Amino acid sequence: MNHIEFIRKQAKNFLKDWQTQTKTVESDGYISYHYDWKFYDVGDLFFYFELDDKDEQNYSLGHAQHYIAQMVGFKKWDDLTNASEKELELAEFLLRHFKDAQDLQQWEEVTGDPHITPDNAEELLDYAQYFYGLQEIQSIAYLPVDEVTILSGKQKANEMKQFDAEHAPNRSMRKDSYIFCTRCNKAYNFNQSKVIKSNTKNITMVVCKNYPDCRGTYLDYKVLSPTIMYKESRQAALEKGIHSFKTHFTMDTKVHCIHCGKEYLYREANVVQFPDNDEPLVYCKHYPECNGSLIDMMEV
Repeated sequence: MNHIEFIRKQAKNFLKDWQTQTKTVESDGYISYHYDWKFYDVGDLFFYFELDDKDEQNYSLGHAQHYIAQMVGFKKWDDLTNASEKELELAEFLLRHFKDAQDLQQWEEVTGDPHITPDNAEELLDYAQYFYGLQEIQSIAYLPVDEVTILSGKQKANEMKQFDAEHAPNRSMRKDSYIFCTRCNKAYNFNQSKVIKSNTKNITMVVCKNYPDCRGTYLDYKVLSPTIMYKESRQAALEKGIHSFKTHFTMDTKVHCIHCGKEYLYREANVVQFPDNDEPLVYCKHYPECNGSLIDMMEV
């Protein structure tokens, strides 16, 4: 079965679950819907998609196809069926892991932007395979305490060094990030996390600072502090800054920051991801000492 055949089958499975619909009318006239679902928790997904009563009762294969497409980051079914082979491969992979609204919300949180395009499909697929593989490894956090070892000293340091920006496709979490654990609702510096290792398997995991009282892992973290970006994400943001705002700039343009008065090449500017922003922003080379941004850079 190829990717598109699998995806078409999932639309039919979605419809089958939808057709198990029963409804209850309360004494006050409120109508609630119930589903004996097997493949997808359609009631939960309909709440996520904010369907009204009329839409929830209007089940058909075409509507099921539409919601399957939306689940995997496409606006409509035709966009999905006409997608590239890599996009379809990613869509199939995600559908094998999506069952309810929580799955969709989790994917949206870890990627920042779950919409699939020809430009990001390969990167998102690599990350999806990595992320869902990690979820299996994440189970180490729930092992009895006597079956794991909490690493310290050089062992912990070596494991923490392996954690880098590639753990999230938006490159927003780094070792110097100030983070919030959504399991215990506590905030701390990422480098205060603990690292545990299975006593029977060669598996390690970065876990909450408050382990074992909290069984959260870094997959449950949210970044609270601005984070300086590097590598490909930094390059992409600098190029976007040129195309969107400073069309006369090149990477080698010498700029003057009107905030700090210093000069440098545009390619030396910092790129900063703020927790509340969808995209990283270009800032002065001397950020955070200087808070100058792209609009404050003047060509020398």
